[in-house]
Amino acid sequence: MSKTLLVPVLAVLLAACSAPSGEAGAPSAPAAAAPAAPVSSTPQEEKGMHKECNGARLSLTVLPAKDETSRTRMDFEKDGQRRTLENPPEMSDYSAVGLACVKDEKGTSYFVVQFGEVEQGCAFCEWFYLYDTNGTALTHSNPPLKDEGDEKSPNNDEYAALLTKLGITHPEEVDYIEE
Repeated sequence: MSKTLLVPVLAVLLAACSAPSGEAGAPSAPAAAAPAAPVSSTPQEEKGMHKECNGARLSLTVLPAKDETSRTRMDFEKDGQRRTLENPPEMSDYSAVGLACVKDEKGTSYFVVQFGEVEQGCAFCEWFYLYDTNGTALTHSNPPLKDEGDEKSPNNDEYAALLTKLGITHPEEVDYIEE
């Protein structure tokens, strides 16, 4: 219900911000507003989230559903530059659904990205990937699933090994995308 109220409120705020074009100081306002326009025109505040980590920002945006399955888009921003990150190949059937920021023993920051399914969730799809603050995936899950007898589980072996090597503790809390 709050999402349905958010859209009209944002529309009013955006309209109010652009209305005073005849006031003094208006020539400087478009220059300042121009870079912000692409960011505010994305629906990430409506259907998504972001996490900031040592001057970098990773955003998840829920895309329109296709075949009754929603996907997310990952956008990375740093130093005024923005680019869309592709899912790791082994996660092509899944979406980024959660974010956290962690630091290693030396104080270097990293993003933790959790992959899964946006709406349904699933029994064994909590894959975690470590990304540096340049938007590069440092871990993979090859193969994505581990067979443990009659059970399957997500393959987070590379992620766990790198956390141990860097002296990072898995985050106590991962922020999840809003549907």
